[in-house]
Amino acid sequence: MSFTQNKETKEAEEALVREFQAGNLDAYDKIAEIYQKKIYALSFNLTRNQMDAQDVTQEVLLTLFKKAHTFQGKSAFSSWVYRITLNASYMKLRSKKKEPNVSLEDLLPSYNSSGYQQDKIQDWSENTESFLFANETREVIQKAVDQLPEKEKVVFILRDGEGLSTEKVSDILELTIPAVKSRLHRARLFLRKKLSPYFEEYGSRREKK
Repeated sequence: MSFTQNKETKEAEEALVREFQAGNLDAYDKIAEIYQKKIYALSFNLTRNQMDAQDVTQEVLLTLFKKAHTFQGKSAFSSWVYRITLNASYMKLRSKKKEPNVSLEDLLPSYNSSGYQQDKIQDWSENTESFLFANETREVIQKAVDQLPEKEKVVFILRDGEGLSTEKVSDILELTIPAVKSRLHRARLFLRKKLSPYFEEYGSRREKK
């Protein structure tokens, strides 16, 4: 589920925020109804645990209730909710013992002294739609995404997972657009190399059928 909004929806939600800031509790109920599933989806993508995602969702909704008066409209309300959800999800992850991520440098393509890429990596990224219908494939992709370092992972989830624009991700994470593009590029290279052996085998199995 995506946070992508049209102009009318954005204006309607900001009107609800102003009503709640003025003391209208019904407006908060509507805000919670709009964002509850979206908050859960994003937190689950980060924590990969239903109970953790539920905890984060409740925490974020409580934060919105307590701190909505601090929202000043300098960015979109959805971007503000995103930041709170990301922070709460990271706090949840840090409170638990978690296996260290694989080094991004270890899985990025290597180059020789002449500047040519040494690894021959199949570019499966343009054909993922046909693969995504398989549960096995989704699980393999998710495990690879889970291994991304935090900075690259969040950009990948927001940009490719949630389908947000580069500009929106830039606003949410308060990064420059070039920085977002750089992290996304590195994440895609990481996943391409990590997943290429699986897709090569997957393709071979399909050809034999």
